[in-house]
Amino acid sequence: MSNQTPENPLWSHFDHEELIDQGNDFKLNALPPIFPTFLVPVLPDKPQNPILDNIRLSEKQRERTKDFTRNIPSLPPELHIVADDLLRLRLEAENQPKGVLWDKLDVHGSNSKGQLLSWDALRPDNRARSSTPFLSERDSLIYASARYYILPRLEDPSTRVVYVKQVDLFSSLKMTVLGNSSMYHSWDDETQKFCQIGVQEGERGFLLLDGKDEVVSNRQVLFPDLFLQFLMIRSVISRFLTVGNLLRRLDILLKDLRNRSVQGPTTHAFTHALSNILECLRKSLAKCPPSLAELSTGSVPISGIWLHYELYWETLVSLAAFCGREEEKVPRKYKSFNYSSIDLLSHIYSHLDIHLIRQSSRMIIAIFAYLLSCTSKEYLRQVSQSVGFGPQPPQRQERINNLSLDEYIIDEEGDGEEDIFDVLDRVEEKYPSFFPPELLAILPAAQKSLILLRKAQPDHALLSQPRRENGVEWLWQHEDIEAAFLNKAKNHQVRSTQTVENTSLEVPVQDYTPELEGFKVFDMEPGTSSLTIGSSATTVQEFIDSFPHSLPPITPTLAHLSSVTLSKLFKHSSTLASTLLHLFLDHPGGLNLRSHLILLRDFLLLTSSPFKLKLSNALFSDNEDYEIDNENRAMSLQIIRQRKPIMGGSKQPWAVGLASALLEREIWPPVGADLSFFLRTVIVDSLEDTQRGHNLPKQVVNDASWRLGFAIRDLPIGSGRDRWLNPLCTALDFLYMDYKPPHPLEVLIPHEVLSKYQRMFTFLLRLIRVEHALHALHRMARSVVTPIFPTLTQSRKLFLHFRFLAQSFISALSGYVFDTVIGGNFDPFLAELSSGHNEGEHREHRRFSDVFELAKRHSDLLDEILSACLMRSGQRAAGDLLRQTTEIALEFAVVIAELRRGRLQEYEAAPMMEDSFKRFRNKMAALIKVLRSIVDKNTSKTYADHFFIGQRNLPGGLEALHHLLLRIDTSDWWTITPVSNNDV
Repeated sequence: MSNQTPENPLWSHFDHEELIDQGNDFKLNALPPIFPTFLVPVLPDKPQNPILDNIRLSEKQRERTKDFTRNIPSLPPELHIVADDLLRLRLEAENQPKGVLWDKLDVHGSNSKGQLLSWDALRPDNRARSSTPFLSERDSLIYASARYYILPRLEDPSTRVVYVKQVDLFSSLKMTVLGNSSMYHSWDDETQKFCQIGVQEGERGFLLLDGKDEVVSNRQVLFPDLFLQFLMIRSVISRFLTVGNLLRRLDILLKDLRNRSVQGPTTHAFTHALSNILECLRKSLAKCPPSLAELSTGSVPISGIWLHYELYWETLVSLAAFCGREEEKVPRKYKSFNYSSIDLLSHIYSHLDIHLIRQSSRMIIAIFAYLLSCTSKEYLRQVSQSVGFGPQPPQRQERINNLSLDEYIIDEEGDGEEDIFDVLDRVEEKYPSFFPPELLAILPAAQKSLILLRKAQPDHALLSQPRRENGVEWLWQHEDIEAAFLNKAKNHQVRSTQTVENTSLEVPVQDYTPELEGFKVFDMEPGTSSLTIGSSATTVQEFIDSFPHSLPPITPTLAHLSSVTLSKLFKHSSTLASTLLHLFLDHPGGLNLRSHLILLRDFLLLTSSPFKLKLSNALFSDNEDYEIDNENRAMSLQIIRQRKPIMGGSKQPWAVGLASALLEREIWPPVGADLSFFLRTVIVDSLEDTQRGHNLPKQVVNDASWRLGFAIRDLPIGSGRDRWLNPLCTALDFLYMDYKPPHPLEVLIPHEVLSKYQRMFTFLLRLIRVEHALHALHRMARSVVTPIFPTLTQSRKLFLHFRFLAQSFISALSGYVFDTVIGGNFDPFLAELSSGHNEGEHREHRRFSDVFELAKRHSDLLDEILSACLMRSGQRAAGDLLRQTTEIALEFAVVIAELRRGRLQEYEAAPMMEDSFKRFRNKMAALIKVLRSIVDKNTSKTYADHFFIGQRNLPGGLEALHHLLLRIDTSDWWTITPVSNNDV
């Protein structure tokens, strides 16, 4: 073993050579690493001489001491004492046993004087020696002075430093944290921040605590305590300033919101709730440390205070971010707080959901929950009243999304009757984001259903029964959520923010008219308080204290909680919508929808055989002679005598298929009282047969006599005007039937749907006109005395062939329209609306959730019928081919009629007939080709798969065109027959 004494660990890091650089200047190095406190040197591989080694080490130490003493004048004179003491102690420790050195240092203060001195201790006014040798354990001023001398602060002319006492600083911060100016900080309106007093523009302010050299400002802080250095990166007072800045900015926002001239109830509720929250936060901040006792004694735990304000700092940062008033933003970059009721509620809900997902502190979540509860109270009340749910006001002052229900009252007898569609269109269909999808699907229909139900049956039980249910309120307590989830009615009062602040009136039970409802307060005994008002800050604090730490398992997310909260509203909305639907479907009187649809089908779609027959007799004729048929007309003899000479001298072409009475005045379109009288008679006579055939309510049939009627369209302007003035091609396009449904059934039979009925009515009149024209050809051809084309055999054969093809096509088209299109689609729809023997059974088979879905289904039904008849706007090419084909058949009938009348000769009529036949064949071939392309594009099934004899639910829309193809081209005759090169 070597006798070399290892360096003592206590002084192993004190190297005089490291303190002196080449320029003899004092050098600050980084703190050296911490080494083990013991050393076992490795023995060299040579003989050991402990005596010589010890002498050599002593000489080396003396040389180092001389060099250090010679170069020490660059240091302060006071440090010579410290260096001499350290050198003396180290030299003595070489021959001292372990532990003696620590005894000399007098760590426990047994000696009367400290062995470690500072330059400040040598002042004449500070002769007392400290009981501890450690500089860091001396007085704070002494330690700060030594550190300030060794680490001098750089002088910066743009920096203003203010030395403050700790008691004064925290007294000032207690004012600043509440949003008030203090002795060190004042409010700057331009930047909306607290700035240090006395700091000019372009300068930086620093506050330095007496006895500490760290900077206590909004820049950076250095603490002697390692725990504080690790915990606090930013300044101590920056947190206090942030809380004060944000609190003051939110106060300014509240002031702006209160000064707005127009403020809705939701914005007003938000302003009130935010004001309560800020008041509660101020009262809590006022109770925060340091207290007056701590300030008076000077014992202020800085780290504890700094951590205590962390929760309030996080809360105000969250509120400022919600309001767009972050501390880093300047006022000119503030986001405008112009939220509508729906947007504001959605904004609050989204922030609450974010904090729940982030698992923020319970205080932050509770504050946003309180804000959402208070702000949404009035809006939820309006929405509830819009569907007749919850307590209703005594007068009609309900509002649906800022729209008074008084506007929904339609005066049916007054001249200023308001269109019910305009009223329904004003119902807002935009809702906050927390409304669940199932409620969004039914709520607009329920709001509109309430309007219609009040109009259809004001005395309905759903409207007249007293509303004892509580309004919709947000549920936060676990027991309330579980009760709502399980749909159990609890007798306990739901703990919410609204019930604490609501006004409660203890009024004796006495009935008052709605106009005198407010006079109930005068029935109370003298001295009885009618108002129970709680402190706003107390209300918020109680809500925060009672707020649960987490959501219950049955509602793990805020979306689930919203569904449970609004479950009562969803249930009532569904009940309201289904009630109105069943009213229209099961009403025994004039509001029965099925009865009105039967009238529309029988009259506007011409499915009533009596009406179709009477209408055909009035408008059409299949006579083979051009004369007036007066057998079934109630006319005077004078009128009949006046008409014969007029008709005898007529030079107009014979509009075969039309009743000759329509052409008696040679004016087209025909006008006159006789036509109106005939058509009115047709409607009245047909209603009796309809009532007997369908067993319709008597009120519906009686009202149909004036709800149904014929009308004349205005003449078109442009190229279509010539066709309207020609009775040979337009048939009766000028004539249409109108129907006026009762209020409010017009929602299910609107003008748009009636226009579709009228288009079908016009199409059917054209088809019936061509049918009568072809029937007239059959009558003309059976005459033996005056045959058609008596001398032209080929023309006669072509006439018979053309007549057969045209008759087959029109008959197939007519059967397709009435049987497949109308009968196969409209009849199943009526059967779906009909009431069965079992009330529950027929309601189960109805697939409509509300009347508006039923109205859409009705409109879609007419669209399918029009599509099957090629009458939609997207089927114009195919529809034109179908119309042109029927017009060619009518043109063929007119040519033959003129030949029979003697207006044309055989040689003149033959080429005209041949030309019509060629065009008819080309049009038919093109029509078949177009139909096949449409069918192949919309389905992959074969034609036979869609055709079943006796099938009840026939396909509608484009799928029904399979049946038309099977009817007019069963054997592919039109496809196989060659087509001429003439243009189609």
